Order: sequence, then C-alpha cells, then structure tokens
Amino acid sequence: MSEMQTGGFGMQLMGDAELIRKFQKLPVKIQKKHGWNAMLKAGRRVARAAKKRVPKKTGQLKKSLGVKRKLYRKSGTIVAIVGPRTGHRTTVNGKPHDPAKIAHLVEMGHSGPHPAGAKPFLRPAMDETAKSNVQLIASELAKGLTEEATK
Repeated sequence: MSEMQTGGFGMQLMGDAELIRKFQKLPVKIQKKHGWNAMLKAGRRVARAAKKRVPKKTGQLKKSLGVKRKLYRKSGTIVAIVGPRTGHRTTVNGKPHDPAKIAHLVEMGHSGPHPAGAKPFLRPAMDETAKSNVQLIASELAKGLTEEATK
C-alpha cells in the first residue's frame, strides 16, 4: 500500500503503489481532469449526507447546501467545498434569513441574546462518508487511468 495526498478534507488516498505511481506520471492536465471529477463526486456524497442531518427550521439551510470545486494552481490541489450556497435569501416572519450567514452558527452553536446549542450536520456527514469517499476517489482515478491507457 502507498499513499497520495488529496486536497479538501485532509484525506489521504491509500491504494496500490503502482496505481498512484502511474497516475502521477500522467500529464498534469489529465490528472486535473480526473481528480476534478473524483472530488466532485465525493463532495456530492458529503452534501447528501449533510442534507439528511441538517436541522429543519425553515428548510432553507437544507436547500442551500451544495458543492463547489476549487483548484489551487500552484500546488495542483483540488478541493471540494461543501456548504451553503449564496443566493438563498428569504424572509421568515418578516426578518431576512440567509442560510450562508447562519450555517456556522447552527453547526457550532452560539451564545448571545438568543443562545443555541450546536447541531452539527457537516462534520458528522464528512466523518460518515470519509472512508467511502477515499475509495470512491481511488476508483475514479483508476477509471481515469484506464480510460487514458485505452486512448
């Protein structure tokens, strides 16, 4: 077994040393293409798990959860960002409600005039899907390697 660092959640891809060596020999453009797709699929899996766990008050936080991919060009790191998307603002009981501005308060809890305990939904979703996501990423990279080998 060998390991390869992946971006995002601090996961390490464990797998066949030969697979990793071959993948790293591919041109950077092809590595990005298949890594991009693998991270998107893994991020979607985390988002689905988070949507099952999110507390429902208005339902807007659940609707706003999504995935965005980001590539750090200098390091070549590809990450999947899972969280509330902007643009889901509504009015609840005459007050503005923006899930992107309250998700961290729901996840971690808060004090103040209306204190609330933590109701984590993102961290448990990430923990729940971590092992299966590492396997998913490895299989997607292997599939990409096979696809490139047949060209």
